[in-house]
Amino acid sequence: MRGLMMGRFQPFHLGHLDLVRQILDECEEVIVAITSSQFNYLEKDPFTAGERIEMIHNSLKESALDLNKIFVVSLENQFNIATWVSYLKSALPSFDKVYSGNDYVALLLSDSGIDVAKPVFLDRAQFHATKIRNMIITDENWKDLVPNAVYELLVKIKAKTRLTIISQTDTKPTEH
Repeated sequence: MRGLMMGRFQPFHLGHLDLVRQILDECEEVIVAITSSQFNYLEKDPFTAGERIEMIHNSLKESALDLNKIFVVSLENQFNIATWVSYLKSALPSFDKVYSGNDYVALLLSDSGIDVAKPVFLDRAQFHATKIRNMIITDENWKDLVPNAVYELLVKIKAKTRLTIISQTDTKPTEH
């Protein structure tokens, strides 16, 4: 059986890593699908798809998870909701079950006959990407909320500078 987890992973944090482990406890393989891959350098989506792939891959590797059981892929947003499930099926390796805590996503998938499991999340108040991005900007201690591989990558790409500049700009490229 193969499970699917989807997310923006902006950034990938320990709650996400815990979910990968949960899925691997129940399934032989897991697909980690990075959604909104076409967005980057935005307040809600500051990191590129490539950076997110690297975060996830390096985190899984340093956690000694079997990379032979894990697919890391990226997906652009599909704006035609009626065809979204077909898009997932054509863009991803086959999957048997989707793990999602998003009720809207669960509704869309369930209505299409896909098995959806609601995962058990670590403390969502603590492990929340928006909170982590804000902590990076304000120099709070965020290192313990992400895998070391993510911390190292975010330092390398000067995430604090990027996030600070993005948060202070009045340029909103996705607003028309």
